[in-house]
Amino acid sequence: MSTIRPLELADARLVFAAVDCSRDALRRWMEWYHDDYGLSDAEAWIKHTLAEQDKRKGFHFAIAEADGHLVGVLGLEGISPDNRAMLGYWVATPATGRGVATRSVTDVLRWAQQETGIRIVWAVVAESNIASQRVLEANGFRHVGARDIDSRGDLPLLYEVELHHTELPNER
Repeated sequence: MSTIRPLELADARLVFAAVDCSRDALRRWMEWYHDDYGLSDAEAWIKHTLAEQDKRKGFHFAIAEADGHLVGVLGLEGISPDNRAMLGYWVATPATGRGVATRSVTDVLRWAQQETGIRIVWAVVAESNIASQRVLEANGFRHVGARDIDSRGDLPLLYEVELHHTELPNER
């Protein structure tokens, strides 16, 4: 069973390893990914996320198995003055299809309800990424719009869920 925990700089090697075994999927779905992604990229990204956390503008978590093996990351970022945040997540290829993303999103939404003033969480997912849409929908997100076709030729769909006013699926 996987759980979420705060991301730490010491996780850089684990993040890189998860990226390394997931390159094909990340290349397809994640705009931040590039083929020469290395350990220094993971370190720089974690340093950035920790700085954002210090300013309370974002919170990032490792998705870890019981043995400590990192199988993905997720975060709430770009927290605005009106208490809106963007959800981003990815799960390493070997861990997909087991409900890891769905449970982790549930956990981070519950954490946000208890620990922050975030009211609205929104996410962007490619129209062709059905699995990711299902993760959001299982967590009470609703489709609210779309953006223009992106650089990869995907139609980005916008989803959102309201916290503090919406019962999360696992609390019914």
